Amino acid sequence: MKTWMLEAAVVALVLAGVAALTGGTALQWISALAVLLSFMHAQVADRMAELQAAAVDPDVPCWRWSQRYFLGKELAWCVVFSVGRAWPALAGVGLFLAYPAWRRIYRTRWGAVTFGESGGGRG
Repeated sequence: MKTWMLEAAVVALVLAGVAALTGGTALQWISALAVLLSFMHAQVADRMAELQAAAVDPDVPCWRWSQRYFLGKELAWCVVFSVGRAWPALAGVGLFLAYPAWRRIYRTRWGAVTFGESGGGRG
């Protein structure tokens, strides 16, 4: 199993648990799905930023702004989801905020991310 699959499975389980424990309404499940899809989008964006950071001459010079925007949006969503009592979405904020730290630990312990058309690499 690839790392991104394991990460997504863990996030899906956490979000499903929160949705089930907080009423299991259609809105809670849709929130959980939306957060999962957003998380998977963030996985791709984070890996692209990793590659840009490692490049001698990055293709996308503004890649550094990615983390700033990420932190700002997560803090804003935290307020929105808290006020709206959207618990799966609020759990997602915690997962999103923990993700960059997890990736740093992963890269330090198991090495740099690699990619290939054949699906190679741990990424």
